[in-house]
Amino acid sequence: MRHVIIGTAGHVDHGKSSLIWALTGIETDRLKEEKERGLSIELGFAYFDLPNGLRAGIVDVPGHEKFIRNMLSGAYGMDVVLFVVDAKEGVQEQTFEHLEIIDLLGISAGVLVITKADLVDVNQLEDSIEMSREILTNTTLEDSPTVVVSNITGQGIDLLKQTIVDQVGNATREDFENGIPRLYTDRIFTMPGFGAIVTGTLTGGLIQRDQRMKILPGRNEVRVRGIQVHNEPTAQALPGQRTAINLSNVTEHIGRGDVLCPMSLSELTDNIDVSIKVLGSFPRILEHWMRLRLYIGTRESICRIVMLTEEAIFPNGEALTQLRLEEPILAFRGDRFILRDFSAQYTVGGGWIIDPFATRHKRFAEQTAETLNSWAITREPEALVELILESNENLCVSEDFIRYYLASTNQALIDVLDYLEKVGKILRWGGNFPFVSSVERTQKIGLHLLEMLRNFHERKPLALGQNSSQLRLKLELNEFDFEKIIDYLLKKNQVVKDGNLIRLSSHEIAFSAQEETIKLKIEEIFSEVGLNTPSISEVIEQLSNYSARAISDTFYALVNLGQLVKIDEKVFVHKDIVEQIENLLIEYLKKHDIITVAEFRELAQTSRKYAVPFLEFCDDAGLTVRNGNYRKLRKTNVRNGGE
Repeated sequence: MRHVIIGTAGHVDHGKSSLIWALTGIETDRLKEEKERGLSIELGFAYFDLPNGLRAGIVDVPGHEKFIRNMLSGAYGMDVVLFVVDAKEGVQEQTFEHLEIIDLLGISAGVLVITKADLVDVNQLEDSIEMSREILTNTTLEDSPTVVVSNITGQGIDLLKQTIVDQVGNATREDFENGIPRLYTDRIFTMPGFGAIVTGTLTGGLIQRDQRMKILPGRNEVRVRGIQVHNEPTAQALPGQRTAINLSNVTEHIGRGDVLCPMSLSELTDNIDVSIKVLGSFPRILEHWMRLRLYIGTRESICRIVMLTEEAIFPNGEALTQLRLEEPILAFRGDRFILRDFSAQYTVGGGWIIDPFATRHKRFAEQTAETLNSWAITREPEALVELILESNENLCVSEDFIRYYLASTNQALIDVLDYLEKVGKILRWGGNFPFVSSVERTQKIGLHLLEMLRNFHERKPLALGQNSSQLRLKLELNEFDFEKIIDYLLKKNQVVKDGNLIRLSSHEIAFSAQEETIKLKIEEIFSEVGLNTPSISEVIEQLSNYSARAISDTFYALVNLGQLVKIDEKVFVHKDIVEQIENLLIEYLKKHDIITVAEFRELAQTSRKYAVPFLEFCDDAGLTVRNGNYRKLRKTNVRNGGE
């Protein structure tokens, strides 16, 4: 059985801290102010061994309304809640508010604990129990057992311990131990000789000593120097444990609510789609663009609510909507949250995140409602991965990004992706950072690309292919997605990539009757002039009986076919002439070892205008190498005998 966190909730001065003392013998009020005033301000922590041998951590949360933020921090990570009501005072204001928060966080394993039983008679005790059970109706704690205790006499303490054991079995929070290790910090302090120490409830997976980790949202990379659980050093901390982590390499400020997490996590969000329930106790309607306080884990953030399908949400109402944060946070799908008004006077409501990386939607649009409903109702991991891949702005999505939606173990995610690949739903792209994409979406974009190429070839039959950059921009794809689409089509032998040109594999340059005539005339001109070739404008002048467009298209088609070789930006030479001159150059260098530009001019019967570009072309081709004012054969050149 895994480790368990027990928390307390209830009105101020109803005996929560005294109850923990009776259970554990540990005093959780550690601040001088707390002891003087007799109430809890900060979170308190203790532990004790249950009758079944399980060691349980226990969190004492403050009940006073001014310290509700600390109560929210403590509520995060609770498996079992001890909902405390004073037998003498009965249900009070914070009793209701704490119950609302527990209900919104979805904590369903709990015990109703009636304290100070030694101060009341039987009739008053029964009235307090009845009233307390009545307020639990229609909440997550409705079916919780009731235990009556006295922290002074010890009445009911042993029964409470056994009842906690029974309730632990109901605390099925698999995400807390079968996912990504996260420690939402609730205390940060330094110790001489040790440095920075953070504490919190560990969820999702284990943390080991010497492990390199990251603190978000600041992105500070740290090393786990030491670990303590229940005041004892240990080599690793397990999910569900109250943990103190000694960190080294801390270069940035760490604040309450920052998250210690694996190095693979780096994505932050300031725009989340959520399912919200507004409490009946909230005295206003929740309106568009209202400024609120958002609580996730132990973090408090400021946000504004964006009404997408409703003008407002009334008390007791529910809706799918969006929250825009004033600063980015780490968030996962399924994370529970609480909302309070900006003045922190009222708890507004709460809910869960349906999309942690939401786009900005158009308000009151039918598509917006469909999108929100899809995210809200999709629960199966396989269907969720498909939804992520279909709705993400990028075609290819990193496997690490999917973890923000499926915060499960590495193996669980691999199993889901293996299955989807097997049934032909996804494509997986290997590499140091694995990516996946939807087969349906990839095929759809691929078909669109093929259609664009067909249209291009029809418009420009003499062009070898379409410029890849232009094609990518028309498809509105980022470079990575475009590269993967081309790889996909290359493997299917549907396209050919030639430098920066893309063409259909079935495409062949086809000349019309007129273009065939122009082609022969151009080849004749360039075959007769050797290296002393005309420019394209001079060719157009010589073939004035034809349109400049037809001559230009045919000319560059010959370049694409390799009949004309581009020596530099202005010089093109027939391929047969290139081969002849190269052979002359090789034979000359075999006899004379070196050649100057002037000597090459004589050899090729040309001018410096053509000689210099041709020799540079030979250098670039690896045939020759320049040394000062002369050239010689490159030793590794195959055509010179491999010397």
